[in-house]
Amino acid sequence: MSKLGLVLSGGGSKGAYEIGVYKALKKLHKNIDIVTGTSIGAINGLFIVQKDLRGALKLWKNISFKTIYNEDSFPIMEDEKLSKIYMQYAKSFINEGGLDIYKMKSLFDKSFKPYKFYNSNIDYGLVTYNISQNKPVLKIKEELPKENIKDYVLASASCYPAFKPYLIDGEMYIDGGYYDNLPINLAIDLGATEIIAVDLRAIGFKKNVKNKAVDITYIVPRNKIGSFLVFDKNQAKKSIKLGYNDTMKTFGKLEGNYFTFKKYNLIKNYNKYAENFEEKLKEIFKVSDNKILTKIFETDIFKGILNNKTLYNNFNNLIETAGKIFNFDESTIYNIYSYNKGLLTALSNTEFINLEEISIKNKNLENFLDKRKIVKYFYKQIEDNNISFKYIIPFPNEFLVALYIYIIKSPRSFY
Repeated sequence: MSKLGLVLSGGGSKGAYEIGVYKALKKLHKNIDIVTGTSIGAINGLFIVQKDLRGALKLWKNISFKTIYNEDSFPIMEDEKLSKIYMQYAKSFINEGGLDIYKMKSLFDKSFKPYKFYNSNIDYGLVTYNISQNKPVLKIKEELPKENIKDYVLASASCYPAFKPYLIDGEMYIDGGYYDNLPINLAIDLGATEIIAVDLRAIGFKKNVKNKAVDITYIVPRNKIGSFLVFDKNQAKKSIKLGYNDTMKTFGKLEGNYFTFKKYNLIKNYNKYAENFEEKLKEIFKVSDNKILTKIFETDIFKGILNNKTLYNNFNNLIETAGKIFNFDESTIYNIYSYNKGLLTALSNTEFINLEEISIKNKNLENFLDKRKIVKYFYKQIEDNNISFKYIIPFPNEFLVALYIYIIKSPRSFY
């Protein structure tokens, strides 16, 4: 009989992403039999064993420094710069040997539902590290009675040196990431024959998988999900969405890489515009005996297109590059029609600059840093059929994005 194991890595505040993954797995009707976790993965694992998605979402959508830390020992505003936040951690370690995790105890008491946990049909395991004896400690559900489960879960999440070691029966324990931050082998030992492993790519050791026959699907953040020691509810909400999107993309229910699109949107968009895109590019480059063009043709980004190889993946990468340039929200699930319309709107709202007029004397070189303005510059040149080829070499992506927006423009657009 097959058993599905869900493995959750450590990663501090990045853990909100794992709850997004869990939300997607529920949507996909994936029946989880085993959950193993390290650090924040051990905490998130409790919610999953209890089948308490609502409770997990409530916790993460309201997370803050005040939720985790005593303000007297960590007096920090949530809008502080990252460097100042890390300085607070360093001061706490120097002065007190790390922060006390005691506030997490009250969070645990609010979140832990003993009846639901112990009567769940989902098995559970966690990893922590005993530094008093210098050895890893792996605990499974049957070894975690109600009176001390809190201790081992919080010990697993005691991210030393940010947090002080956690005392259990006079011995010191620290974050399980010092032994195995992605406990796949523990899930296998508990009987998992198939595994979904969520790797937050945080600091920590990972053991080699001992059973290569087990089918493992890895889910890894495709976008930035914040710093692992910065607890912010807005970032957490975004990370939940990204975890959901990445999982749905992993299992073929949504499309995209950095951005997310509804299923079949990208192939429809490719079929509609790729050929026209390729033809227009060749038309632009119909110039003979031009040394600048020779250099352009030698670059990888153009070589394939000009040889009748506007590949599906390359075309979609270009679409996502456009979204990055115009600062689209990467946590949104897009319809390609509204996405393209958004590009047209964004371009129309962008100030036009003439790169020919930029000089050091005018002190306006900062325009080179605004990729939106460079796209607008190329778009106007394509529209006027008057391309300045010398700028394509330093700005190939901006040129191609401008060309894409030109191709998708309808006669009734804003231009």
